[in-house]
Order: sequence, then C-alpha cells, then structure tokens
Amino acid sequence: MIETDKILLAELIALLLKDGELPSDKENQLKNLLQKYPSARDSLSRRLSQTDIYVPFDLRSTDVKQEWLITQRKFTAKETILQSRKKYLFLNKPWYKAIGIAAALLLVLTLLWQRQQPENPINYLIPDKIYGHKNDVLPGGAGAVLKIEGKEEIRLTEKKAIQYFAQGIELKEGRLIYPASLAENLKNTLIVPKRSTMVLTLSDGTKVWVNAASELSYKANFDKKERRVTLKGEAYFEVAKDAHRPFIVETNHINIQAIGTAFNVNSYHANTRVSLTEGKLKVSNYENEIYMNAGSETEIVDKKLKTFPLASKAEATAFKDGYFYFKNKDMQQILDELSRWYGIQVDCKIPLNNERYEGSMKRDVTLAELCNVLKDLTGYKLTIDNDKLIVNRY
Repeated sequence: MIETDKILLAELIALLLKDGELPSDKENQLKNLLQKYPSARDSLSRRLSQTDIYVPFDLRSTDVKQEWLITQRKFTAKETILQSRKKYLFLNKPWYKAIGIAAALLLVLTLLWQRQQPENPINYLIPDKIYGHKNDVLPGGAGAVLKIEGKEEIRLTEKKAIQYFAQGIELKEGRLIYPASLAENLKNTLIVPKRSTMVLTLSDGTKVWVNAASELSYKANFDKKERRVTLKGEAYFEVAKDAHRPFIVETNHINIQAIGTAFNVNSYHANTRVSLTEGKLKVSNYENEIYMNAGSETEIVDKKLKTFPLASKAEATAFKDGYFYFKNKDMQQILDELSRWYGIQVDCKIPLNNERYEGSMKRDVTLAELCNVLKDLTGYKLTIDNDKLIVNRY
C-alpha cells in the first residue's frame, strides 16, 4: 500500500495546480513532505525540466511503487552533491511554476487511482520513447506460488524472504531452499506463472530452475528408494548424486531417470524434448525406453522416443542462464516464448511461414528492445499495444 503522506503530497500538488497557491499551513505541509522525500523531489524536477513528458493513456499501467523504488535508487547516491540545489528548490516559491502540469497530474491521478482501485495486475507496462510503440513491456523476474498439501498457498517474490512456519523452508535471494529433512512430508507444488521463473534446491540437494508457465510437484522429503517429481512445462535439473535413489521426472506420459546428472526437460507441448548436458539418463514411455549419453537429446516422434545429437548446449541451458536462444526455431515457437516471458497476448494478423531463425538475446531486455531485433531477423512487423503483440507484414 502507498503511505498516507505520499497520498497527501499528491493531493497538495493537485490543490496547488487548481488554485495557483496554497494556504500557509498547507504550504508548510508541502515543504515538509518535500524535505522528507528529497530524492523523489529531485527526480520530479528533472522530469519536469524535459519538454517531451509522456502521459500514458491508461494511468493504471504506471506502477507507482516500482517507480518510487527506481527513483530512490537513482538519486540517493547524488544527494550529497545536490543538497544546495535541492534546498533552493523547496524554499523558493518560483519552484512551483516549474511544475509541468502533465507530469504532476500523472503523479496525482495515479496515486489517487491506486488509492481507490484494487492493485492493477498489468503493472509491467511502461512508456516507450524510443521505438515508437504505444507502450513497452518489462521483462519477467523471479516469482512463484508454493502450494503445500493441506496448507495455505504462499506467494513467493525475490524481494521478500519467507520462513514457512517452523519447518525450515526458506526463500533467499530468489531461491527456494528445502532442508535435508522436514517434520511433515507433504506434497509440494511450485507454480511458476507467466513472466516468472524460480530456482529451488530440493531436500536431497538437487537444484532445479523452473521456467515460466510451469509447475513442479514433489514431496518435501523424498522416499528411501527413489526421488520422484512431476513436471508440467520446462525445467533444468542439476541432480545430486545418490546411487541408491534414482531421480525420476514424470512429464507428458514419459519417465526420465537419473542418478547424478544435468539435463533440461521441455514439455510445453505434446512433443516433449529432453536435452542431456552431463551424465546419463534412461527415458521411457509405454512404447519403448532408451539410454541417453551427454550431448544428446530425445523427443517423442509418432509416440516413440527418438534420440538425436544435441544441437547446442547453449540452447539447453538458455533460460537458466538468462537468455533467449532461437536456434532453428520458427516464428510461432519464438512468439510462444515471448508470450510466456513477457505475459503478453499475441495477435497474428497474417499466417506465419515455416522459416527457421537463429539468434540469441538476454532475457532482461524490454519487449520493445527485443522486437527491434526480431523485426530485422524475421522480417515481420511487430507492434506493441498495451499487453498485446501484433504481428503483421510491412
């Protein structure tokens, strides 16, 4: 929630704009609030000095809390240097005249909107002043929901560490960590929505990177004979060695068995793909079973398991390492990845061809920046409109 004094600050600015001046008591209130938030005041002054202030159509798309954090990070380091200038700004009435009406209204209306409305889920839309889109979209980040059998759901974020009751499950720096043993051996399900990813360390020491739009289910304590998990979506596993308890991943009607190895499983679609980067695996379904060595991958082809040489280790570890890796992928596959990571809808105005593309890019860029690269790579016209990506011809 937004603090009361921030709302008061917005209301005072609105009153000033309406009447042109403030009563002495309210003027003193405003001065005190500006003293309390010098970084925000300096940031506002800098923005107001620009002539091309952008006011988005939908004020709900502005995440005030996130902007406040960004403002504080940007200007705290400069406070010592700017103290004399800041003092001049808030002690002199002419400073009021420097307030640009558009920017001040943006601040006021956004604060008042969020006070009156429930938190807007589309708070990752930002202005685009570079590429000409209606707006831009921030990339995803760490986050998930943890469901523990018979308990309440826990929403995880990288900004807040949790301690689940007295059991010892922890969240540190965006990583979910299980102790070697827990008093209650309950089923856990980690739900990673679109725009999110999560890293966890299971009770046996196995590390798992779970990609967006995926679910991983597992027991808090593994059984004595095996370590079994169920996956929907995509995850990369670094399996802790245990010769007496194989590690088994169930996904899309196939079983993947390992003892100590590293591999990626992509089961977003019916044709599950297993990419092995280290060690050995046994993969089986109701048709057949095969053994994999490092540097190979297995797919289901016509309901049967087929093994091929691993085209690229970089592709198998791409999302774990924070990259998009488009090697031999068609446009539909690329758009599917963008939809999951940026949480957008894709609207194709034309049929997509089957041409294959190659390229890579960091996943921490905004959607507009990525589209600027993809339009040159693919030849498609890509347009961002709120949380929708429109694909068309030039």
